[in-house]
Amino acid sequence: MKRVHRTQVKAEIVREPGAKETTHRKLIDTPDGADRFVLTEFEVAPNGSTPPHFHEWEHEIYVLDGSMGLVMPDQGRTEQVGPGDAIFIPRNEPHGFVTGPGQTCRFLVVAPCERPPVRNVFLSEDPYEYTQMPEYTSLLEGK
Repeated sequence: MKRVHRTQVKAEIVREPGAKETTHRKLIDTPDGADRFVLTEFEVAPNGSTPPHFHEWEHEIYVLDGSMGLVMPDQGRTEQVGPGDAIFIPRNEPHGFVTGPGQTCRFLVVAPCERPPVRNVFLSEDPYEYTQMPEYTSLLEGK
């Protein structure tokens, strides 16, 4: 068994192309002995996003606090989600997340450990960007 508090897990920048102001914490992962599912906490800061993307595995999302837009490019719409919302993303369904000024969101993602051939296809050519954490801000400013 493993028990860990979220603050004991280092937040890492989401470095997928086009991601902005988004971090994740791998709360339960394969090195912990998980052989079917991993549990990851994501946090999207104001004006943040993960660009619309799709992959060959399903995953489930549970919003803990804050709110964000769930981007559904195939449907041409963005739907606001908030605390207590549970979302199922079927395999190969394009989706993304976005926050506006002053808006943050923290949510859990359950995904399979053994993902079919990892074929994340991000629909953005923009580089990743993260400026909210002081240690990264100082790097960007050359301090």
